Parts: sequence; structure tokens; C-alpha cells
Amino acid sequence: MRNGYVCIAAMVAILVYACAAQAQPPVYSFEDVDASGPDGFFGLGATVTQDTIGATHETHSMKYDVGVGGFVGARTETVIPASLNDPPGVAYVLFDATLPEAYPDTFANVGVTVFGHALNAPGGAEFGHQVQFLDEAELAPLGAGTHRDLRIDLDFSLGPYRVGESFNDIFGPGPTDLTVASAFQLYINKNVVTPITVYIDNVRLIVPEPATCGLLSLDAVALGFIGRRRR
Repeated sequence: MRNGYVCIAAMVAILVYACAAQAQPPVYSFEDVDASGPDGFFGLGATVTQDTIGATHETHSMKYDVGVGGFVGARTETVIPASLNDPPGVAYVLFDATLPEAYPDTFANVGVTVFGHALNAPGGAEFGHQVQFLDEAELAPLGAGTHRDLRIDLDFSLGPYRVGESFNDIFGPGPTDLTVASAFQLYINKNVVTPITVYIDNVRLIVPEPATCGLLSLDAVALGFIGRRRR
């Protein structure tokens, strides 16, 4: 009987984990190029091009080349997935990164900035609000090679729009919420003098799945009931 409870507990734990968030197909895999660049990304203080090195989904990646400079961006304003809104909401971003060599300096981090429109603002629509998030994926400790599923949580905004809130708080239907994402940026925050080249691919948004959660919860209840009947 004890083994039965252990199995039930394990199953419930798996169900809760699956319920918490579900990975979606890549929103950026850099297979298409427009006038700006791969998937519409262009460099702000950096050079952004399509490449094949470090491709972990299909055949292409984005080469993100940064020289001297401490804070630079790779932004797209043309390829904006519907999932960059709320609903469905975004908990965190996953991506794969390939470093041709270890970064030799103290820090080089990748973070996320989302720009959005407050279309329901009381005084009329407001456009292009910037929301930069606190969490960053650290590249310097990783070493050369391909690193999968690097994570950036979107749970705390540095602003300048609505500091201290999550993506799901800021994006929504409210009068001061951002209702449409107008740009998505992967920025690099690094030591000012030391260049870095990184190949990025397979960018995914992890979003909640309420319907799935309900079904999984029913499964968990059923498992518990079966355990009690057997006892």
C-alpha cells in the first residue's frame, strides 16, 4: 500500500509540473529573412545576421555579434507572435545559445525587453512603452559549445513601465495595461571592452495552459480516489 501512495504522489507531482507551464513551438527559429534581418531582428549597437552555426531547430540560427559596448540589443518589430500578449500570458522565455569560445571576461548576460501599446489608456492610446525584465541568462560561466534551454523569467519588470510587475500583470485588458506587443528584444548586457559572439536559436515562450491544468487536476483526484478504494 505504501508503494501505491508513493506512485500516486509521484504522479501528482508530475501532473502539477506539467500543469504549471507548457512549452510552445519556437516563436523565433530564424529561418526567414526580411529587410531587417532574420525573423525581422536588427542590431542596436550589435550586428545581427542569419547563420547555420548553432542551429538547434531546423537549419538556421541568429548570429549575434557584439564588439565594444556594454548594453546592446537585437530587436524585431515585424515578427510579433500572438502569444506575446495576455491572454495567454508568458511565464518565461527559453532559448538555445552556442558560444564558439568561452567568454573571457567577468559577465555577459542575455535579457528580454518587450515594447507594447496601452490602447485602452484613459487619455487615449499610448504607444511604445518599454518593459525590461530583471532576470537574465548568464553566458560567461557556460564555456564553449551549445547550451540548450537557457531561461529568462518575465516575473519582475525593471521598467520604465510599471516597475516590479510580471509580464502577465502588465499585459492585459485593463486601462493601464499593455494590450499589444509592438517589439521584442533580446539584449546583451556585458563587460564594456570585451567582444562576444553568440549564436541564438529555438526561442520559445512558456505559457500557462488552464484547460490542460483542469484535466490534469481531475486525473490527480481520480488517482487519489483509486488509492483510497484500494485501502
